[in-house]
Amino acid sequence: MKIRTLTLLIGLVIGMSGMAVADTIYTWEDENGVIHFTDQPSPEAKVLDIKPPKRQSAPAPAANDTAGDATTAAHADDEDEANLPAAAVTLLSPSHQQTLRDNSGNIQVTANSSRKLKKGHTVRLLLDGKVEGRAQTQLQWQLTNINRGTHTLQVELLKYGKVIASSDKITVYLHRAGVNQKRTTPQPR
Repeated sequence: MKIRTLTLLIGLVIGMSGMAVADTIYTWEDENGVIHFTDQPSPEAKVLDIKPPKRQSAPAPAANDTAGDATTAAHADDEDEANLPAAAVTLLSPSHQQTLRDNSGNIQVTANSSRKLKKGHTVRLLLDGKVEGRAQTQLQWQLTNINRGTHTLQVELLKYGKVIASSDKITVYLHRAGVNQKRTTPQPR
């Protein structure tokens, strides 16, 4: 109980560091074992030495550092980079050499990244060597109205727009019914 009371008092003193607080705090224990605290001196009291907590400030930027916070953030990213797994991105679906049959020309693409896509990280899809849409933070794409035939797919992992990893290129074959293909209609019986 004594330690709890002392801890509470110290917490109050530290918490009131912005308020007017007595310069000296005195403590004594009475005949019943109760610890007392006061700002008034008495013959049986001892001075309680309480030191304020040390406050640390951020280091000042170097004299030649003109980028300021951006450089600090980039430096923090570089430190985090050492703790991350090697950058890698792989295509999960469709698989290499897969034949896809979709008369609307839709292709669902799903990828996986070895890193969590956090600030500055994006992915983009390349269809037949050309960027398809914008870079994004999702690892899924829905391609629509793709012409039938052979296509290559590849995914790139970007950090602030710079490619840091690429998946293997895969080839897929898209089959669509042609518009000039004759449709057979059932004959009435």
